[in-house]
Amino acid sequence: MSKRRKKSNNILVSLIVFVILCISGFFGKDYIVGTNELAKETSANELQITLSQNIDYAEEVNLDNDKLNIIFFYVGQADCTLIKLNDDVMLIDAGNNADGKNVVSFLQAKNITHIDYLVGTHADEDHIGGLDDVINNLDIENVLIPTVGKSGTDYKNVVETCENKNVLLQNPTMGDTFKIDKANFEIMSAMEEEGTSDNNSSLAINLSYNETNYLFMGDAETEVENSRSWAKANVLKVGHHGSNSSSSEKFLNEVKPDYSIIEVGKDNQYNLPSDKAIKRLEDCGSKVLRTDKANGEEVGSFWLTSDGNTIDIKEVNINLDGNE
Repeated sequence: MSKRRKKSNNILVSLIVFVILCISGFFGKDYIVGTNELAKETSANELQITLSQNIDYAEEVNLDNDKLNIIFFYVGQADCTLIKLNDDVMLIDAGNNADGKNVVSFLQAKNITHIDYLVGTHADEDHIGGLDDVINNLDIENVLIPTVGKSGTDYKNVVETCENKNVLLQNPTMGDTFKIDKANFEIMSAMEEEGTSDNNSSLAINLSYNETNYLFMGDAETEVENSRSWAKANVLKVGHHGSNSSSSEKFLNEVKPDYSIIEVGKDNQYNLPSDKAIKRLEDCGSKVLRTDKANGEEVGSFWLTSDGNTIDIKEVNINLDGNE
């Protein structure tokens, strides 16, 4: 056989193999051919998580499991959120001054004596008022708090208590990352510019655990929401107790939360949450949960558990409001 004919035969065989591979790519299950769009679509479908269809009621909260646990507490017109994964714990805010003792009692009742990260999102009393009680009564490894508001009485109490207990106090900045067990956290906002309000100095924190994502906004308002882009969150701790100055349409169109949880006091003097904010949350397809109406018209808390691929939320009869 001539070299020219042999070369032609080799080219023909190569073309046949190429055609077979292309057909396998279009019709088979073992190949992805062409652009990455199909691969992205397949990957996205594989990463869809399963969400609770109904919010059930739980008689008892058992945190002794290997799942991510988040409790959005009712502490009246204030914020307090517990995050626990195996033996690692974070507490974001601790309510007003009067709430601190109740927060401590609940944690101790659940055999939580050590907190890896105690976060004061910003200097307002309804967020950091109870922090000194927590620091005084539990073993605290790190305290995170913004720099804005240092002149306030409650801020000074936190600093003094940290010094007395030899607890490390840190002022994180945007982009800082840390973790508890296999859950990863990132500071999404920590405004420090001169003239920044206490609310907009809030430490906005993103938590990612396997394929699930959670966003805690403190009292951050539209200025913070417009300051950057945001990733999709399965669960949003709504900013500023559901005020109309937070949860802007642009922000929600980026975050697209499946659940939006508002920590707010029953019959509060500020008439929160705002009807306008709730409408924006619902219009973006989010299921809105409120601690002032956790059990029908009764106050209560929400207990979330996740294995990183599924999310389950239950109503729980927990009231840590120290003013009641």
